[in-house]
Amino acid sequence: MRLSYVFLLTLVSLFVVSITTQAQTGRIAGTIVDGETGDPLFSASVLVVETSSGAVADFDGNYLIKGLEPGTYTLRVSYISFATQTITDVVVVDGEVTSIDVAMQSEGVNLEEVVVSAGAILNNEAGLLRQRQKSIAFSDAISAETISKSGAGDAAAAMTKVVGASVVGGKYVYVRGLGDRYSTTHLNGVELPSSDPNTKAFNLDLFPSSLLDNIVTVKTFTADRPGNFGGGLVDISTKSFPEKPILTFSTSVGFNTQVTGENVLLGQSFDNDYLGFGAKDRRAPVSARYFLNNYQPFPDAVRARFFPEVADQLDNLSKQFNNEFMPSETQASLNHGYSITLGNQFELEYGGKLGAIASFTFGEDYSGYNDGAVNRNELIGSIATEDDLYSYLSVDDRKGEKTNEWGLFTGLGYNKGSFSSDFSFLKSQSGISMGRYIEGFSELSGQDTYQTRVIEYLQRELNYYQLALRKIFPSVNAQLEGTFTITESSQEEPDIRYFTTQFRDTPDGRVYSNPTSIYAKPARYFRMLSEDALSTKVDFEKNFNLQERNGKLKLGWFYSESNRNSREQRVDIRESSQGDDLLNLVNGDEEAYFSLMGILDYDSRGRPIFGNYVINSSNERAAYTGDLITNAYYASLDLPVTSFFTLTAGLRIESYDYAVGSKDPLIEPGGFETDNYLPSITGIFTINEKTILRSSYSETVVLPNFRELAPVVTFQFVGDYLYSGNPNLSQTDITNYDLRIERYFEPGEIVSLSFFSKQLDNPLEQVIRSDLANNQISIQNVGSATVTGVEFEFRKNLSFVTQKLSNFSFSSNFTFVESSTDIPELELQVIKTADPNASSKRQLNGQSPFLINADIAYLSNDESFDASISYNYFDDRLMIVTDGANPDVFEKGRSSLNFQMSKNISDITVGFSVKNILNPRSLLYQEFKSNTFNYSDIKSGIDLSVSVKYNFF
Repeated sequence: MRLSYVFLLTLVSLFVVSITTQAQTGRIAGTIVDGETGDPLFSASVLVVETSSGAVADFDGNYLIKGLEPGTYTLRVSYISFATQTITDVVVVDGEVTSIDVAMQSEGVNLEEVVVSAGAILNNEAGLLRQRQKSIAFSDAISAETISKSGAGDAAAAMTKVVGASVVGGKYVYVRGLGDRYSTTHLNGVELPSSDPNTKAFNLDLFPSSLLDNIVTVKTFTADRPGNFGGGLVDISTKSFPEKPILTFSTSVGFNTQVTGENVLLGQSFDNDYLGFGAKDRRAPVSARYFLNNYQPFPDAVRARFFPEVADQLDNLSKQFNNEFMPSETQASLNHGYSITLGNQFELEYGGKLGAIASFTFGEDYSGYNDGAVNRNELIGSIATEDDLYSYLSVDDRKGEKTNEWGLFTGLGYNKGSFSSDFSFLKSQSGISMGRYIEGFSELSGQDTYQTRVIEYLQRELNYYQLALRKIFPSVNAQLEGTFTITESSQEEPDIRYFTTQFRDTPDGRVYSNPTSIYAKPARYFRMLSEDALSTKVDFEKNFNLQERNGKLKLGWFYSESNRNSREQRVDIRESSQGDDLLNLVNGDEEAYFSLMGILDYDSRGRPIFGNYVINSSNERAAYTGDLITNAYYASLDLPVTSFFTLTAGLRIESYDYAVGSKDPLIEPGGFETDNYLPSITGIFTINEKTILRSSYSETVVLPNFRELAPVVTFQFVGDYLYSGNPNLSQTDITNYDLRIERYFEPGEIVSLSFFSKQLDNPLEQVIRSDLANNQISIQNVGSATVTGVEFEFRKNLSFVTQKLSNFSFSSNFTFVESSTDIPELELQVIKTADPNASSKRQLNGQSPFLINADIAYLSNDESFDASISYNYFDDRLMIVTDGANPDVFEKGRSSLNFQMSKNISDITVGFSVKNILNPRSLLYQEFKSNTFNYSDIKSGIDLSVSVKYNFF
């Protein structure tokens, strides 16, 4: 924490010092790129003709000219071997930045000077769109301007605009319908670890839109990028050099139609919960930590009957724990959040420029439901004789969550001559308090009514440090870049409490019981997971000329090391055989039951009579460690074969040393070592200036995550499936084929059609395994799978329909995917025994056959008002594979409709949004003989929010 505060204070100081020296004049800023390759032109010169002042473009092609009096100017942009461009009618306004982006043409294309009006190129997306158009990889990009106009508040919301992307839970991105394991998220070119250790996806809602420069989604592998993705690579670029001083503050309040003002189930709250540090209030008492950390038993209850000192120790220990086991009803207040962003760029006395930016965001949100349903079904008998599935669990489900989350991002950038450096620090802190109560039928309880309760608190923390250094060698037209990254992530679940009982109504009243022969004892878990990672990469890039056409050679090295440490401690509560049936004694009152801890009384001989007491059930089998070392080398060559065809070929050699093992030496560890040779070949055909055809072949891999490899068993609630890792997993090998044709119109307008096919060897899928105790959910490799799809994207201003619609734009993308995967031979034999006509293939786990994203946006002429309505849909997708002839579990496809609008009034922006307007059911289901059997069924409600943002500059 101290380090993050130092960065923030440093940036605040730099900001205050710099703005006190700023004169109230105007600026001109923009980006200069090669019109053929889309590459930034370092050291390109920009001259203001009227004042003879100017600037030189930096590494990213960005330039800034300050201190201009309000007026109209002419710019002259020049660079060696490129035609000089003169831009007229550039208007500078007091205190504002005029953006001029330039795409320069080689002298081989046009030897004469180009003269254009500023109005013809005044668009903040010019550089980004040109980069996409000339990009080697298949990519989809969103600029800061598009994000701002769409009303997207964060990176996750912005990703709904990307063709083939769907956002799950408002945080996680699925690309081309593939699950989260097939995508990776990068920040400024370096992979981010997941803040959820059980998934690969990163929480994209962490990044506020005000910090984003652009988001690029790469869908094909090239050798200069890591080869561990199969669907897409999402690369987020943040702003490091603000064009002018910025200081903004925003706040928002939100209302959920299902939760706000209603009573939701939560555990006890503490003051530290507000900033996401609630774990410290829920950790095991100090008196118990020695026993838990060393897997030592608590004082023996039998000996406590005869030895007073043992009885006193056990009595004291039993009374130290929090005894809340039933979540309480809490009224959910309004969701709320706020953020502040500040930054500036200024010149240093000894030369060079320094850019600084910082952003802090905070949010508190309530969510949950009071009318959920959970069912577990299986086939009893043969398919030929049975018409229905047997339901062995059918319960009503209530759940409440309160999430407090904040994030801090700071960035420092320095640029002098041909050298630049950037430092980024990101911190994310979140705390989730959760309560859940389930009641209904379970075959475990027979004729009695089944009840189970859960109280949980989850604290997550992520610290991310990145240093990037770049040096350009103009004399040899080459560039060297090095990046060093450290990440520290942790997840703590202190004092998760489970308590399962049953009751029966009789003529004499309700009878309660919690038979430990059927259910686990009342238990509390203390789980801690930490993961540290470091990575280093070095990239060398050399531009060359071949027959008057530009080519490029890339060489690089990458190394990363990740280390995970996970432990679980468990405390069970046992009812003394010396006492009566305590649960009936208190008429099923949970609070009263757990108040009967330790010594209740003494018998006639002075021996203690215990009520409930604690036992240490911690086992080192539940703890595991994991290590992953990645070492990679690559070479890539961009070769301009003709004036209309460019060929890129590359090879990446990526080695993995993966090891995951239980701390119990008797349990078989998991992991593997492998060397992967990953080729990539891409051909780009330039049909004309605005039409491009791309084709690509590549090979990539996907790894199981630490949790999937860990030989550890956990459960969500009593009576549900256990989750078991599989130490025998191996990587998935993927062969990718892609073809895309793109047609560009005006900036921001495009139509494209893509075809893709993927061959997967040893794909990973989640399965319910009946060969394991208690029907555990686990992960398995299957033989092979195929994914084939089509993507269509259309973005266009509607002025082509009628000029009256010139303020409206329409964008839509559609993805259709067919997938199939082999059913393992042993499983197939079991299935065919019950159903001889069963297919030997099934849909790929997590794959949606259809994805649709569409929106209509309005922007007023003066850009002071905008509004948009967006629609997203994903089709049914296989989520859990069952064992044998039991029907698989699917997630029902659903639609999402969102609306947003914002109005600028001077320096104030007022926003209003409605999300999840259709409020569809979130349904998991199984199908058997044309009948549908629910697996789980909930609704999340409609979210309405109002926001106010103030720009101080």
